[in-house]
Amino acid sequence: MLFLTYWELNEGMSVAERQQVAQKLMSAGLFPPKGVNILRWDATPDGWGILLAEANSAADVDQAINMWRAAGTGFFKSTRTAPAQPVQEALAQTGDLLKALGT
Repeated sequence: MLFLTYWELNEGMSVAERQQVAQKLMSAGLFPPKGVNILRWDATPDGWGILLAEANSAADVDQAINMWRAAGTGFFKSTRTAPAQPVQEALAQTGDLLKALGT
């Protein structure tokens, strides 16, 4: 199952602190956690980005995001995570629904 997370970094946390958190998680092999396959992980110069991941459950993705929060309190200003699918699949499903409804 695909999950898309939009995230914003907390500007109140120094760049050095964020770097330490990232180094801690990455060098220890803690991120990504077991059961989460990162397909895309993109960042912008303005401190926000997206994470596209495959996981078997929302709990697995929750663990991946909470790992950053636990390693560095206030790491994120905000996050938004939801199941996702390719647009082509969503359009096909909506077309099937409209046919079923007779519209």
